This record gives sequence, C-alpha cells and structure tokens, in this order.
Amino acid sequence: MSRTIFLILLMLFGCSRGGPGGLFSNGKVAVSVDKPIVEEKQATIALSATLIPSEKADILFPMDVKIDRVAVNMGDSVNQGDPILYLNEQEFALKLSQIKAQRMEQEALLEKNNYFFKNKDRLLEEGKIDKSLAESLESEVKTIEAGVERLKADIALLESQVRQVVVNAPISGMVTAKNVTNGVEAVAKQTLITIVKPDPIHVSFNLPAADAPAVTKGMNINVKVEDFSNQAFTAPIIFIGPELDPAKKTFEVRAALPNSRSLFKSGMNAQVHFVSPQKVKVLSIPTKAVLNDSNREYVYIVRQNRAWRVRIYTRPNPDNPELTEVMEGLTDADMVVTEGQDKLKEGAEVNLWQ
Repeated sequence: MSRTIFLILLMLFGCSRGGPGGLFSNGKVAVSVDKPIVEEKQATIALSATLIPSEKADILFPMDVKIDRVAVNMGDSVNQGDPILYLNEQEFALKLSQIKAQRMEQEALLEKNNYFFKNKDRLLEEGKIDKSLAESLESEVKTIEAGVERLKADIALLESQVRQVVVNAPISGMVTAKNVTNGVEAVAKQTLITIVKPDPIHVSFNLPAADAPAVTKGMNINVKVEDFSNQAFTAPIIFIGPELDPAKKTFEVRAALPNSRSLFKSGMNAQVHFVSPQKVKVLSIPTKAVLNDSNREYVYIVRQNRAWRVRIYTRPNPDNPELTEVMEGLTDADMVVTEGQDKLKEGAEVNLWQ
C-alpha cells in the first residue's frame, strides 16, 4: 500500500524538472505566462537625438570650371546674395555653350529615335530597320530622355547659380567648408564651398510610430545636449516626417533649438524629453520576458498550448525598470511567457507552470 502511494506521489510531483524551463514527462516545456499590464497614461518619452543644420548649401558645378577668385574664407558669415566665387568669364561661357550643344545633339537624337519607335512596325515590315534595332528602340529612347533631362538640370543649375559669372550665396549662414583657391580648375561635381545656417539648429530624432499622437507641430520639448548635460533647453517641434521607416517603425521629427551664440554644433548628440499631451493605452511586460536575436526583440506567446515567437518594439518603462513598454507586436489579450522562454522554440508544446 505504501509503495502504491509513493508511485502516485512520484507521478504527481515528478512530472517536470526544475520548474519553468523544465520538461514534463510528456516532453512539453514548463512555462509561466502572464498578460501584459494595461495602463491609460500620458506617455513619458525620452529619445536620443542629433543636432543638424537648419539649412545647408553645397556649391558645386556639373562641369569643370576655372575659378578666378574666392571671396570667402572658412568661418565667414555671409548673407543670401553675397558674392562668394568669381568664375573665369571666357572659359565659363565656353563650357556652358559646350553643355548646351550636347543637349541639342541629344535632343536631335531623341527626336530621331522617337520617330523610329513610333513607326517601328512599319519600318520593320519595309525592311528599313532590323529586328534587333526595333527591340532596342524603347530602352534607347528612355536612356536618351534621361540624358537630356540631366543636361537640362545641369544647365538650369548653372544659370540659377551664376549671374555674370559671379556665384552668390544661396542662403545666409556660415562658411563651414572651403575646398577651392584662386586660379584653380574646379572638378565637376566636387563641393567647393559649404554654407550652413547655425541659428536655429535642428534637433533630429526618430519617433516610434506608436507615439505619433504624442507630437504636434509647435509643441515644446525639452532638449539636453552633450557637454551641456546640466541644462535643459526648450525647442518647438517644426517638422513631423511623413514617411515611416519600415524596418525601425519610426519616423523623423525635428525641433528648432535657438543657437544665436553658435554654442551648439552640428553632429552633437542630444536627448529629448516630453510628455504626451493626451492619454494613450500602454502595454508593459516583465523585462525578463524580452529576448533578443541580432538586435531584434521578441517574446514567446502561448496559443492553443504551443509557444509562438512574436517580434516586438519596446522602450523602457520610466516608472519601473523591471517592466518594459511594448509599442508594437502585442495585444492586451496575449499570454506572454515570462519564465522558461529560454528553453522554447517556435511551435513548442507547453504546460503552464503555476
């Protein structure tokens, strides 16, 4: 009798090893699960940011040009319309006429190939073009069209930048790069001068899609800049990006930080802090439930006694470091594995450990 009782106890209490993560005698993994904690609150958002110029202009040309004189130096302040470069008038006129001649040649070639393309069936039947030419006409027309558009853009750029071979500053700001000297032949598409507008300087950060309701244009946010860590600055949001990064599930937001003394420099790191103006539903799970694979966070959820891997997007819970807020990937009805998940694989059968 006592032996029978012992066997029954063994079956009842020896069916798994080591609690969650152990195996039941039927091969199922023992796990603990819990539903996400649901809160309605004004989300506190803290994100990394980078300082970037509010405006930037690179001076370059689509063709080689001879520079007679450079009118600015590194660190100079310029106003929009100030002369910054003087080109060699004769050489510039020659180069501009050459590029216009190239455009005319390409336009004539485009007209001819368009005629062939529109009448290719008749011309092929009459034997005036062969089959290989007929088949290549469409791609040739597209290639030539693209070349003509590039030449038109190059000419428009030159004519917009140059007035009587004087290049004027397109924006007001500071000269931050100068890669040209008097009398040199400047190479095509090489940046010769860079002008940036330092005030205001923009604070750029990527906001998770789930927090889209938390920002509106014109609202103020707090900014802390590296090397100014003890100070918090106020900056209004001036840009909310219209496009979502599908990989990161974020979109760009910019705020304008006053910088009249040029204390802040482009490329500095910063932190932005703000509170959502309206309450949102926030899901939190134990931080220990979150797993990581190649910088991708995921959890296991249990459905029909099997474990399934789910990609999630998270941020720290500002009120409790043992919890992690889930911005995307879970619902409040999901049963999240909180213990034993390190022993799981996709589709594994589980028993719930109480």
